[in-house]
Amino acid sequence: MMKEAFVQYVWEKQLFVTLTMHTEQKHTLSVIHTGQWSTLAGPDFFYAQILLDGQRWAGNVEVHLQSSDWYRHHHERDSRYDNVILHVVWEYDTPVYNSRGSEIPTLVVAKYVQTGVMQRAEELFAPKSTINCQRLLKNALTPVYWHKWKETLYVERLQDKTLQIEQLLQETTFNWNQVLLCLVAKSFGLNMNGDAFFDLAKALPIQLLFKEGDELINIEALFFGMAGFLNENNDRIDRYYEELVKRWKFYQHKYQLLPRNDKAMHFFKLRPANFPTIRLAQLSSWFFYQKHNFYQLWESRDQSTLLKLVDATVSPYWETHYTFDKQSKPHKKRLTLAFKELVLLNTIIPLQYVWASYKNAVDDVEKIIEMSSFLQAESNAITDLFKREGVEIQNANDSQAIIQLKKKYCDLNRCLSCAIGMAILNKKN
Repeated sequence: MMKEAFVQYVWEKQLFVTLTMHTEQKHTLSVIHTGQWSTLAGPDFFYAQILLDGQRWAGNVEVHLQSSDWYRHHHERDSRYDNVILHVVWEYDTPVYNSRGSEIPTLVVAKYVQTGVMQRAEELFAPKSTINCQRLLKNALTPVYWHKWKETLYVERLQDKTLQIEQLLQETTFNWNQVLLCLVAKSFGLNMNGDAFFDLAKALPIQLLFKEGDELINIEALFFGMAGFLNENNDRIDRYYEELVKRWKFYQHKYQLLPRNDKAMHFFKLRPANFPTIRLAQLSSWFFYQKHNFYQLWESRDQSTLLKLVDATVSPYWETHYTFDKQSKPHKKRLTLAFKELVLLNTIIPLQYVWASYKNAVDDVEKIIEMSSFLQAESNAITDLFKREGVEIQNANDSQAIIQLKKKYCDLNRCLSCAIGMAILNKKN
């Protein structure tokens, strides 16, 4: 299926077989300047210059797939389009007029586009089950250009992550510790329970946790209570559970706390090690043992130090339980290296990036960006797809770049904003 963005691209790059063309109104057309491509409201190209039958015209150019799109978008009623000097389309199905009633000259680019470009576009935009360029991907870019494109994609993904951080900083009046807790909690919750963990941590003032955090069981009571796991009427009570309920009820009354029951914790299809009960126990332990080391999480640029700072285990009760009052074989349930690296990648590095940016520490920003290149590449359906097509993914920097590519380019059909798509279309026959 042809894309309007492709027609815009053909016009901007003037990928035509001839310099002299004809409009549907039989005017001889030559292009002096294509204009400035704009993504803002209004015409697609500003400040264009063309010759129509030898007469110079200056103004704007509007691009559509079909000329009738002019009316679908109601341009005939919009005075911003009165200065359009040329309507560039793929298919001509009706003449168009501006709000003053003047007909707009129309160029059908399909008549003039270079054959090789057209063939590559048809192959690129043909419907696929995965990504548009899958069959063309392997040899699209040289290793040097792949490296540069992945670097760009990684920084884009890192900057996307900072948007949530900056919004959260605004909401918490720049309480960096609260922001850290919220985002670490989201990481511990993984995809299935991440949002619920995030909301729980956001609703639990970190000053309260610091104040009451002299015992691990206090932290557990607050986390499990806020998550809605502690019910004094539960008939499956053991001594540990009973103690949690007792402390939670005290804190709930003292601080007027409301459990976050609007987002239920999910167990279904999760391995026991990822049960929300275990992840909350680990999150409680992490906070208890690392609450005085938060500054190091902002400032350290050493991966081994940071991995120790995001490590966590569980209290003795959870070594023999995955859920309340149901014993299992003893297991320490310490975080795996892969899990800790994900916490660094998705939480600590983006937080450090924002922290350094606020301090205007340019050298630190470069070190922070470099850190992900020392972490293991993620393994998931997206990275596996690109690996099968011959794309090299050596570290977490690469895997983050490929995830950004798939989600923000491939899935949105933004081939003409992608270095790979552009390379395919610009390839010489």
